[in-house]
Amino acid sequence: MKVLISTLFLCGTLSVLAGAAMAGKVVPLNCQSGECQFSEELGPSQTHEYRGFCAEKNSNEFTMVCHAVKGTTCTGANGKFAPNYWTCTCTNWSPTKRKYVTIDLLCND
Repeated sequence: MKVLISTLFLCGTLSVLAGAAMAGKVVPLNCQSGECQFSEELGPSQTHEYRGFCAEKNSNEFTMVCHAVKGTTCTGANGKFAPNYWTCTCTNWSPTKRKYVTIDLLCND
C-alpha cells in the first residue's frame, strides 16, 4: 500500500510539473479583415494566452470572444492593450485529453 501511495504521489507531481512546463504559451492570432475564427488545440493540462490582432491599424470596431468547451475555461477578452490588440487565456483542465477552443475576432473599418 505504501508503494501505491508513493507511486500515485510521484505521478501526480510529475503531471503538475509537466503542466507547469507547458503553461504560459503565447499564441498570436492575426485577422486580416472582417471576421476570423480560430480553432486552437490545448494539450492535457495546458494553458495558453491568445493575443488577437487586427491587420488594419485603423479598425474602428475590434472584438475578441474566446469560447471554452467542456473541461476548459477561458477568461473574457481583456481590453485593448495597444491599438487593435486583445488577449484572453484558456486552460484545459483534463490531465489526459486534448481539447479545442475557438476564438472569434471581428475587425471592422
